[in-house]
Amino acid sequence: MLLPAVPVPLDTGARIRNHGLLRLLAADHEVDAIAFGPSAAESALARLVHRAAVVPSPPRRAAMRRALDVARSDLPDMAWRLWSPALLDTLRCWLEGERYGVVQAEGIEMARYLYAVPPAQRIYDAHNAEFLLQRRFSKTASSAYLRLYSRLQWRRLERFERRVVQDSRLTLAVSQHDANQLSALAGPGGTVQVLPNGIDVAAYPFTPPRPEQAGNLLFLGKLDFRPNAESAEWLVRAVLRPLFESVPEARLFAVGANPPRWLVAAGQHDARIAVTGYVADERPYLARCAALVLPMLTGGGTRLKALIALASGLPIVSTRLGMEGLDAEPGEDYVLAEAAPEWVRALQRLIGDPALRARLARNGRALVERRYDWSALRDQARAAYAGLEE
Repeated sequence: MLLPAVPVPLDTGARIRNHGLLRLLAADHEVDAIAFGPSAAESALARLVHRAAVVPSPPRRAAMRRALDVARSDLPDMAWRLWSPALLDTLRCWLEGERYGVVQAEGIEMARYLYAVPPAQRIYDAHNAEFLLQRRFSKTASSAYLRLYSRLQWRRLERFERRVVQDSRLTLAVSQHDANQLSALAGPGGTVQVLPNGIDVAAYPFTPPRPEQAGNLLFLGKLDFRPNAESAEWLVRAVLRPLFESVPEARLFAVGANPPRWLVAAGQHDARIAVTGYVADERPYLARCAALVLPMLTGGGTRLKALIALASGLPIVSTRLGMEGLDAEPGEDYVLAEAAPEWVRALQRLIGDPALRARLARNGRALVERRYDWSALRDQARAAYAGLEE
């Protein structure tokens, strides 16, 4: 397994998926792992696998160096972000000393390393259909510069992902939607199987909705990730003002690393907007809020934070894109809203209707227990890998 980071603590979607996959695969196979991170994290990785190595993360490249790399190569920016001769050397050393059945790269930033591996041994775990993500950005980004950047990266990602899927023995997708996109991109040369995102449901205590938390809303996510930043800005500017006017007790908790300056300023000027920055454990916020808000305007893959909220008994109000890739039914498992007026009405209704919150909480917990707990995904994972043994 080639990992962009040691998958602890479980504070990002990628780490949650990678941690769950390591545990699931280690139950049936002998798994070695190479990850980026500080040397002190190697002991944490070693507890999950047979053999572990941690390589220092490559320094963030300066803007000029990134521009030169883009100019001199047809690779997308994401193929350069975690490129490290040290990790490549470690991988080659391990390949010379062991006979591995397969080598699996977690996410697009690690996919380039698969070209050091014989084709019959390559597995690409696509955490997103990245070309689709950038194509959406190219149409919705807030500035002309970002739209131009996304247009350039979309085309490069499309070519790069096509090659990776075609050149891998197996590609894993987190949803049927992503699998369809990647299969269409690669054509008959790619083999794509669905292995959904999962969580350890038992790690998230179910908290029935309580009346005193009715007005508390939670926005959860890394806030320097463009889809999160853009959706947070839309929520604050288009939805919160009319909501605050009609529901005085409403309050937003924006929980996530690296909040933008405008959001910090909004919290400083309005006590109803609490901006926490990074928190090591989001469960106290899950327990004190009435709803998770997912006003996603762009994005791909599936939202791990949605699974966490459903497991915790926290109802969700979301755009259709926010719940894309999950087998969740609007009206039964979450509340669907698209335009700003729909969002205001949906939040007004949810805050004022304890019975609705209780029903959504029960349905959400039952859904993740049935469909998205790692124990429920074990047979699907075995089926995805079964063809490799033929």
